[in-house]
Amino acid sequence: MVRELCANGHREGVKGSVHGAACALALLMATYNTAAWCYRRERHLGTNAIIYLFATAWEVKQTLHHLLKPVA
Repeated sequence: MVRELCANGHREGVKGSVHGAACALALLMATYNTAAWCYRRERHLGTNAIIYLFATAWEVKQTLHHLLKPVA
């Protein structure tokens, strides 16, 4: 089962869904850190917001990569 999941072109919907969930979580964390930074202006909150925004962009890319891949 693991081998099939890891194989290129197999279970792309499942892999895309996992990345989609990670994307949603990264976006939630980016939103929280951005809002917290607006109120408290602590350096680590701004840094976290930027990192989570990049993570969100990365997960969008990975989600689309899996969901737009032709099925083998």
